[in-house]
Amino acid sequence: MSNAGDHPRFFRDFLRLGGGFWLRGPQRWSARGWTLAMVLLCVAQVALAIRLNVWTADLFDALERRSMDRFLAQIGVFAAIVAGLVLSNAFHMVARRRVNLAWRAWLTARVVGDWMAEARHYQVAQIPGDHDNPDGRIAEDVRIATEYAVDLAHTLLYATLLLAAFIDVLWRLSGTVEVFGIALPGHMVALSIAYAAAGSTVAFLLGRPLVRATDLRQTREADLRFGLVRAREAAEAIALARGEALQRDRLARLFDAIGPAWAAQTQSLARLTGFSAGYIALAPVFPILVATPRFIGGTITLGVLMQTAQAFQQVTAALSWPVDNLQRIAEWRASVERVLSLEDGIRIVATEAAREGPDAIVLDRGPGVGIGAVSLCVAAPDGTALLSDITVEVGPGERVLVDGDAEAAQALFRVLGGIWPWGRGIVRLPPDGALAAIGERPYLPEATLQEAIAFPHPATAWPHETIERALLVTGLAGLIARLDEHADWPGLLGTVELQRLAFARLLVQRPRWILLGDTSSALEPEEADRMIALLAADLPDSGLLLLGRHPGSPDRFTRRLTLRRLPDGEVLLREIHERRRAARQPRPRPLPLVDWLRRGYEHRNQY
Repeated sequence: MSNAGDHPRFFRDFLRLGGGFWLRGPQRWSARGWTLAMVLLCVAQVALAIRLNVWTADLFDALERRSMDRFLAQIGVFAAIVAGLVLSNAFHMVARRRVNLAWRAWLTARVVGDWMAEARHYQVAQIPGDHDNPDGRIAEDVRIATEYAVDLAHTLLYATLLLAAFIDVLWRLSGTVEVFGIALPGHMVALSIAYAAAGSTVAFLLGRPLVRATDLRQTREADLRFGLVRAREAAEAIALARGEALQRDRLARLFDAIGPAWAAQTQSLARLTGFSAGYIALAPVFPILVATPRFIGGTITLGVLMQTAQAFQQVTAALSWPVDNLQRIAEWRASVERVLSLEDGIRIVATEAAREGPDAIVLDRGPGVGIGAVSLCVAAPDGTALLSDITVEVGPGERVLVDGDAEAAQALFRVLGGIWPWGRGIVRLPPDGALAAIGERPYLPEATLQEAIAFPHPATAWPHETIERALLVTGLAGLIARLDEHADWPGLLGTVELQRLAFARLLVQRPRWILLGDTSSALEPEEADRMIALLAADLPDSGLLLLGRHPGSPDRFTRRLTLRRLPDGEVLLREIHERRRAARQPRPRPLPLVDWLRRGYEHRNQY
């Protein structure tokens, strides 16, 4: 979505992202069938609306003639029409919800699959762009993008068919009237268009201050929520500083700021609500008032008069579709943009990770390869240099410490972990199964403690005694009794306990190669040294590379390398640097007409 202001590109990107559901999805034939059913049911709904319009004329003609037989016959016809409306609407709801859920499930699986592949979920968070909060984009924006698209497509098709059908009906019912000696055929069609246009124009003018007031109120409400969240997060600091009184005053000021916005919104709502009440009340009466002279003059029957009024309402309702759905269109557009922006970020990092040639990191994996790098240059995500010409090699049984600049050490750790694609040079790594890479905090799934320690292997891969011993020697004897307890362990344990648990996992799983990054940084110096000594004693043939902070003695390692970060500003990857600079530029939003209209129009039917 490189040019979000290009409207055809916006729709093309959305179809590229989600249209495959009907073309390649595993449920494509079912989706096509339910979609066809929705179209046919929509046609049936319009046909029933036309039949109801005809029935209105027949009913009032029967009443005008005081014919009980015709009246009773129309009751039977009406019952059949109602039954048809009930069935068509019910089945249409079922079909629409089936398509909604299936499409959302398919698109969610696709976006999550792209996002969680090959560390892209981590990499995309490192680059600038409008792809923050991926959880919200996947959970909520994908839902809106699919659900609203189906609903808007259905209502647009219904309004289009309704307009096409009832303009013809209204044209025929209008007949020809003379105004100042000029014959005007189909005058009710022109009046219905004028009525819908006038209503939308007045709502547009009245809605301008309402949208601004609503946006202001939402901003003030968000400020209050943010203040409350900050107070909750800083609860301990506020209590220790005895700052409750100051915090209460600040929250009171934030709430007081809502008042003026609320008052402005109330005034605008009052004006728009008054207009809406009059507009809705006049809609069924206006065509009767206009057509009554023809009825009194005997040109049309009572049935035709009522049929004309109903057809007039159907035409104005169909013509009002764009403005009635402005809010929904704007929400759909915003959600599609957010999903496309996330996909755009994923595509960028995937492309950058797949670079080849002299300006790329080449991963050399093989069964006989240890941990190492040759002529490696590491760049920040913006393409500027962090490290230059790094060569390091870890052999079996070696323990190597790489410290120095903290940010540079962490970047090197991520490169050797295979999740940092920005740089150039050769990285040598063993196969994934032979390498254990752990950062400052180990990943522990929400499971039993035994399953968390054994991850990614089955919990039964090692006997209870092996795990108990590892917990005992790493100072976690208190957790032995909780091995079968199911919990969110990263949220339950502190950083020190988690780092001890990382070393316990290594002692249990006994990997051939170990890559650590700040994994001992929270431990006391003596404890950090003891953990390295445990690995050296229990895994004498395993190669160990620790990058980052180690509070203990470097003498526990066979070699030590100190990193020095390059001065800021040197561009290592020029193409990526230019891409990041372009990503920081504000981009125009697609369909700006929707925003322009929405700034002056609020959906009148919601009040």
